[in-house]
Amino acid sequence: MAFGLTESYNRTRYVEELLETVDEKPPSFTVHLHPEFWVLNNGSKFLYHNQIASLLDDIRAHRIPVDFLELFDSARVPFYEGCMVVELLDYRAQKFNQPLPEKPERTRVTLHPNPETLYADICTMNQKSGGMWSDKDALEVESKLLLATTPPLCLDPNPHLTRVANHVLRASTPTIPVSLKRKAAAIEHEEVESEKFRKRRIMSHGAPSDETRKPTPSCVLVAFMLMTFH
Repeated sequence: MAFGLTESYNRTRYVEELLETVDEKPPSFTVHLHPEFWVLNNGSKFLYHNQIASLLDDIRAHRIPVDFLELFDSARVPFYEGCMVVELLDYRAQKFNQPLPEKPERTRVTLHPNPETLYADICTMNQKSGGMWSDKDALEVESKLLLATTPPLCLDPNPHLTRVANHVLRASTPTIPVSLKRKAAAIEHEEVESEKFRKRRIMSHGAPSDETRKPTPSCVLVAFMLMTFH
């Protein structure tokens, strides 16, 4: 019992096993990182300070980009066990004054669902069902999704088992990598501002007129992104 519980709380092991399982399968999407711009799949070039570059922040935080869920759904990008697998091809020099590599550095990262994506998924399912769900229906769907995706609940009152599980969870949670954007000196400021926007967006949900709400991608940018998935 304790061994199985510990495994379910070991995120690093889960990610490694997932990436090994889908190693021969296509990624959800690919990001090409160049010194002055980045490319989504084989589509258009985007600057690092472009509005769409918020996608890179989500990749860095290992979370599924909630603002692009409808785009991913319409493009039918593959999901693996509820997660997205993103392939990063880095064409940039690893250190300052070093020449550009002949071949890009290839890595794969997993993006995990979160409460925001769960809520967005429920809204999408409701829309596909004709928008006829009641609050009770939505809560029932949410409970089933949480039951299927969350680790098993430990009801053992043994404090030692709780300490072991918490320690494994802290030790195995992947650290947030360095920003994928070029201006690494502004990482801390970007993180603070990004977190403020996320909190404001959650608090102001349902109030579209709120000016503090983080803007969604424009129609033109979404059109460009749609072209990269076809």
